[in-house]
Amino acid sequence: MRRAPLLPVCRVALALFLAVSLPQPACTQPPPPGPPENPFAAPIARYQYARDRNYDVRHMRVVLQVHPAQRTFQGSVTHFLAALREDLRDIVLDAGSNLKILSCRLNGVECRFTHAEDRLTVISPLPLARGREARLEIFYEHPPQDSSSRGQGPNGREGWHWITPDPDRPERVPGFWTQGQTDGNHFWVPCYDYPNDLCTSETVVTVPESYTVIGNGREGKVTHNPKQRTRTYRWIMDRPHATYLLSLVGGEMDVKRTLWRGIPLIYTVPKGQGHLIEPSFADTPNILAFFSEKLGVKYPYAKYAQNAVLDFGGGMENVSASTLGADSLTDARAPAAMSALNAHELAHQWFGDMVTCRDWGDLWLNEGFATFFQQLYTEHTRGPGAHDLERHASLQDYLMEANTRYRRPLSTRLYADPDRMFDAHSYSRGALVLHMLRRQLGDSDFFGALGHYLRTNAFQPVTSWDLSKAIEQYTGRNVEEFFEQWVFRPGHPRLQFQWEYDEKDRTVRVAVQQVQDATTGVPVYRLPLTIALIRNVPTNAVERYRFTMDQARQEFRIASLNRPDAVLIDPDHDLLKELDHAPADAELPVLLLRAPSPIDRQDAAQRLGQAGMDSARVDLFLKALRQEKEPAVAATLLRLLGDSRSEATRAALREEVKAAQPERRAAALTALGALPPQRADLALLKQFAESDTEPYVVVEAALRALAKLDPITHLDVFRHQIRARTLRDRLAKVALQALAETRQEAVLPVLQEATRPPLSVPVRQAAAQALAQIAPDNPSPREALLALLEEDRYPELQEAALRALMARKDREALPVLRRVATEARASGVRALAQEAINALQMP
Repeated sequence: MRRAPLLPVCRVALALFLAVSLPQPACTQPPPPGPPENPFAAPIARYQYARDRNYDVRHMRVVLQVHPAQRTFQGSVTHFLAALREDLRDIVLDAGSNLKILSCRLNGVECRFTHAEDRLTVISPLPLARGREARLEIFYEHPPQDSSSRGQGPNGREGWHWITPDPDRPERVPGFWTQGQTDGNHFWVPCYDYPNDLCTSETVVTVPESYTVIGNGREGKVTHNPKQRTRTYRWIMDRPHATYLLSLVGGEMDVKRTLWRGIPLIYTVPKGQGHLIEPSFADTPNILAFFSEKLGVKYPYAKYAQNAVLDFGGGMENVSASTLGADSLTDARAPAAMSALNAHELAHQWFGDMVTCRDWGDLWLNEGFATFFQQLYTEHTRGPGAHDLERHASLQDYLMEANTRYRRPLSTRLYADPDRMFDAHSYSRGALVLHMLRRQLGDSDFFGALGHYLRTNAFQPVTSWDLSKAIEQYTGRNVEEFFEQWVFRPGHPRLQFQWEYDEKDRTVRVAVQQVQDATTGVPVYRLPLTIALIRNVPTNAVERYRFTMDQARQEFRIASLNRPDAVLIDPDHDLLKELDHAPADAELPVLLLRAPSPIDRQDAAQRLGQAGMDSARVDLFLKALRQEKEPAVAATLLRLLGDSRSEATRAALREEVKAAQPERRAAALTALGALPPQRADLALLKQFAESDTEPYVVVEAALRALAKLDPITHLDVFRHQIRARTLRDRLAKVALQALAETRQEAVLPVLQEATRPPLSVPVRQAAAQALAQIAPDNPSPREALLALLEEDRYPELQEAALRALMARKDREALPVLRRVATEARASGVRALAQEAINALQMP
């Protein structure tokens, strides 16, 4: 699953060391005390272990008759299982209390059962023999309700979710989806709902004939019943999987089918959004090929489906059929916007599905790997610089959590509940630890060992120990120490360093300290430490020297005929670390021009920019800009050059507007907006601002720049983008906000026009929000805002209008507000109207 923002959305593996090398907590020992509200310490956390199993589920067959209009379904599930103990009588399954169990049969014989507190106990008439397969049939129904999904889980919901159509919002087509992680599938199908038992599965689902249903595995025969106006879909998954990965997605869809190396690929989106399929999923075949070849293990399932659905955040790696939030879909003007999500969920098909963490305390074996391979795909498609920056963002994500909330081992038994494991440790720290292991082993051994891990443990639950064992089997290298430090202990190294050059000895002396607090279980690390000497020369500017650091304080000496211009430790940012070090002022220009990683070049630019932008610094930044290849660093340089407001930058900014990368073009347009306006630049900004083909980031930058320099002359440009059809009204919202930020009364007519049909509800809402910010003494917006209060079908428009009237302190609206406070259909609108009345009546 990729976390929804991202989250978003949507949902890693590493190895381990010998049990004797690290003390393991015992069930009888109380958890160590920790800070309040820490989900990985007492009193909230508790030691948790994989469930005991009394039986092994080998196959499950689900048959459903779905009635979306009534929000209900009836069905049966058949479990083919074998007892793991002699004389098993009580078969206990997970079954949500929202389900109505009608009857149960064991090997065709009706049997007694009890159903309480999400547990179904089926009582066998005769003891089951160990190892002999039995057939358990459960007949049940899902009573009518708006949704059986719970308001919890990694993406906010688990279970069965109905997508409610809305005649006033044609994009809301009917449908449903399921979400199993972590233990939500038993709210729609009685099952063993824990990841330490894997089984094959089959789903047979009958739905209205306008629906398409996507399940797991290969597609069976689809049958049509014209009399009943239904279709029945069959999906057969012949590879064992954890039950939380079972899924169904159904509804009115646009569907595209194609092949990758003989494997069917299926892309589905809500009906009416088929034009978004190609730009959203164009990279799927490339990702499949890259991961398959990198691992030496071909994609392991009979098909791969990517299902974009409404009301879903992030992504979920259901086996052979990922579920994705429809709000993540993109078009040709936001290229590669879904690449990270697509790569993350596809990586899970190997790490999370083909091998699944045995219990949730090892979730990093799923999520750390998916995040690592997502970043690996960035390296593959956008280069090592983009990879560095993405990993650096993960480091900041992890450090924020570690320094403000808690620190925990990657692999842990101590946690409050499984959903708490979906954190920056499992995702970001997990990926960073894998990157360090990659650097320690080298690519050949690292990826070869991962392929061996997958083949050895295919379609089985795994622990961190299984990965460690596989790495040692493949490479012959003992990785126990690595895993003891990075997997089973909390925290990270915090480093400080100083350097000096000894003219007499011709030696660079670098003193490095580990200053992390070792009293909290964080070790003094054994680190592979690279030190780089940087020289301000056009070629061979970086000299790397490799050492091992295994003490709290060490000094490293490097022979050098001349004093280097700058020194870096870990110049390629391979270590998971916190670095307390500010380069000397004299080092910053050299780092800006010569540092090997864009992380250090960007940091140098920001530090130099904070110190002020005189003419010499402008010249330095222009020189750096000419040689900078990484778009993100170039964008930082362009922003700082714009902040300088120096005429010396204008020619370079105009040239950068022609750059190939949209990020550079956008940053150049933003910088031009910071300079005094010139006719040529206004024409350039107008050209980009009214474009219907340029990438969104470029048009947005041009709109904002034009709004700063000359909005009134160019109101028609803003009107054009407000009315234009763009992805989720993206440009209209930017145009409205840009006009609002001008605070000029002359833009009011454009904003008032935007509150009226036929513009979309989100655009009209944004227009009302913009009206809240401009000319509160001007009464002209009142009519438009009061008209929105009559839109009872759209409470979001009413609420936006109420907030705008409050912000404008418009007491003339009070008579209408009093009526809305008693007559509005939505209770939230009535409450907000009363709040507005109270605010406006205050002296």
